[in-house]
Formats: sequence, structure tokens, C-alpha cells
Amino acid sequence: MADTACSINSMPFRLRMGWGLGSLSMSAMFNAVSLLLLTFLIEFVGVPAVTAGALILVSKIYDAVTDPLMGVLSDRTKSRWGRRRPYLMLGGLLAGLSFVMIFTVPTFENQNTTLLYIFVALLLNATAYTVFNVPYLAMPAEMTDSYHERTSLMSFRVSAIAGGQLLSSVIGPVIIAEYGGGLFGHSVMSVAVGIAIIAICTICFWTTHDAKFTVRNTQHSYTFSDQVKLVFENKPFFTLLMVKFTQLFGFSIFIAALPLLFTRTLGVSYAYLGTYYLFQAGATIASQPAWVFLSRKYGKTRCYYVTSIIFAAATISWVFGEAVDPNWHINLRAVFTGLGAGGLLLIGQSLLPDTIEHDFQRTGLRREGVFAGVYTTVEKMSFAFGPALLGILLGTMGWVEAQGGVQVEQSSQALMAIDIAMIIPTVTLALSCYCLSRYSLTESALRDGAAANS
Repeated sequence: MADTACSINSMPFRLRMGWGLGSLSMSAMFNAVSLLLLTFLIEFVGVPAVTAGALILVSKIYDAVTDPLMGVLSDRTKSRWGRRRPYLMLGGLLAGLSFVMIFTVPTFENQNTTLLYIFVALLLNATAYTVFNVPYLAMPAEMTDSYHERTSLMSFRVSAIAGGQLLSSVIGPVIIAEYGGGLFGHSVMSVAVGIAIIAICTICFWTTHDAKFTVRNTQHSYTFSDQVKLVFENKPFFTLLMVKFTQLFGFSIFIAALPLLFTRTLGVSYAYLGTYYLFQAGATIASQPAWVFLSRKYGKTRCYYVTSIIFAAATISWVFGEAVDPNWHINLRAVFTGLGAGGLLLIGQSLLPDTIEHDFQRTGLRREGVFAGVYTTVEKMSFAFGPALLGILLGTMGWVEAQGGVQVEQSSQALMAIDIAMIIPTVTLALSCYCLSRYSLTESALRDGAAANS
């Protein structure tokens, strides 16, 4: 039997909104790093494309390895604020500070010193994300045991993710351009976004003070082999991991290539990224009620297939983009990308607490943190290999990094790498849909499992 610190039948709006806000801060940081970092390093700091991709890859692998450890730590934590909430404050503070470090690169005489500084900053930022996000993602499985209320709760998170895109991808490029671009413009942007990250995490911590949480009811110690075994024993969870990896791998390549597409292929200003994300994030937020309704009516799996088609069609359409395209072409693609991304994120994330509930029904153990840790490991691995592959692709096709802070004219072959990056998400989403076709955990299966354990 699971013990609980408090009991609620239905979560109030304030609690759902407060928990969702946590994703606003992490999304702002995550999207800024995913969108801007590779371009920042190769176009302004002067790091070779392959080296920049390798730095991001190694830091993300480190980040992924620490996730399961953080999951176990949060499962074992005892405090008057619950097992998860103390880490919301700690992770938020570290995230804001390390974000500033990433985009404020001092001038060193030796490039190796510059690379070391960037690597350390990335490791600190990865640690901060792990400290916040793993306990945070473990909370929904404790906050409610309702199949559809989890989807509703996750819609607040997806809206907040889109809001984070607005904060970092709309306001960020505008700030960068306003302060002259280059190293200084990125530094000013990082301070503004870093302060916002810390403030939002603080609000999330205080507004979730009465969130339902479980207490540890086992003294079992989870080794690494235990966690691997958990993944393979919980077949729906393992399938979900495959769905998320293939989905987000394509996402990460698309996001990292977007600034290069805008400035090099479409010939629009860096600041226009803000306008693009205004339309994309706006469509993501506006679509949430519709996707929640459709998932209730037609099922989560069917909705995922539809959203995959929408997103894939939007991303592959960039292959036909040219510098002469009017802005409304860009904005229209942004809207359809946002619609597809909104459904993909909502459905994929709403399945996580379902698989955790399935584990509890099978074992009677409360180990939400372990599953959240493994889940975020897969998320981060996808965002590690995506930019790394893009960096290798750019380098292989002859992309030349900035020289002395000045951008270099690229060959037509190098620019072709951007088009290839726009095609990859279609392939990975097809794989993601195939993986989801193997997913068997339905609402009725969960309900039957709950009845059998009552």
C-alpha cells in the first residue's frame, strides 16, 4: 500500500498552472541552447563545426548518465517539502547561473582554454537541468492517478514549453540583435534569460506547496543494472523510450539547423527567428485544448500519428524554401510546425505517468524518480546525438567556421547540409510511429490493473 502526504480528488487550476510553469524555465534554457548554441560557437566564437558538435555531445552524454542517479536520489529524499520539490529551487538557481556562463565566453589567448571553459559551462548547465527536471517529471505520477487528468496536466507543461520557446527564441534573438549581435549581444541575452529562469523556478516551487506526493515504502537500493532491468520489464515504458528517442532526435537536428537555414538559405535576419517562434509557439499553445479533446475522443495513439504527419510535412517543406520567399511562407510553416509539435509533445509526455502507474500496479513500489531519470536520459541522448550529427554533417560537407569573429561565405555543398537536416525529422518520425504501434498500454488496461489491486 502506498502512503501519501496528502490527498486530493482533482487538482485546482493554480496547482496545474504552477507545476506547468516549471517547464517554462527549463524550456527557455533548453531551447536557447538547442537553437542558438551550435550557431553561436561556429559563427561567433570560431569553434570548428565538428568540435562544437563533439562538445555538445559529450556534455549531453554526461547529462544523460546522471539522470538515473538523480532519480534514485529524489526517490530517497525526505523533507517537509516532499521528495521532489527541494530540487526545483536548487536546479533553477544552478540553471540560471550556468546559462549565463555558456553564452558569456571570455577572450582567451589559447583556443584550448576557450574550449575548456565552454565544456565546463556545459557540464554545469547539464547538471542543473538534471537536478531540476528529473524530480519535476516524477511529480505527475504522484499528483494524480487519473488517466485523462494526466493528459490535462501535461497540456499545461506543453503550453509552458511553448512559452519557454517564446522567451528564449523570440525575445532572445531580439535582445541579441538589439545589442549588436556577436559575443556581447549573446551575453546580454543570457543574463536576461538567466534571471527569468531563476524567478520562474522559484514561483514553481511555491505554487506546488500542496501537490500530492508519495513517500518511500521500500528500502530497496537501485543499482544501474536494476534500472536497466526495470526498463525491459516494463514493456510499455521501454516502447515509450523508443518513441521519444526517435521523435526528439529529429527535433534536435531541426532546431539546431534552423538559425543557419534562416541566415544562410532564406537570407532573413537573425532577429526574425523571434517572429518565427512567435507563430510556432503560439500555434502550440493554442492547439492544446484541441489535442486534449481529440486524445480523449480518438485515443492517444491515433492523435500521435496525425500530429506526426503535420510536423513532418511542415519541416520537409523547408527544402523548397528560397531567399525570395515572402515572410508569410515562413510564418505559415511556423504555424503548422507548432500544431504538429504541440500534439507530439503532449501525447508523448502524457504516456510517461501512465507507464509509471503501470509499474506501481505490477509491483506496489513507488519509484517514480527512477523512471523519470531513465526517461530524461533518453530525451537528452537524442538531443546529444542530433547536434553532434549536424556538426559532423556540416564539417563533412565543407562548412567553414567564423574567422576572428567574422562569418565566412559557404559553398553550395556546405549549404546543402541544411536541406538534409530538414529531411531527417520525417525519417525519424516514421520510426517513432512504428515504435508507437507496438505500445499496448490503454486506459482500459490501466483501469483493469487498478481494479485488480484495489
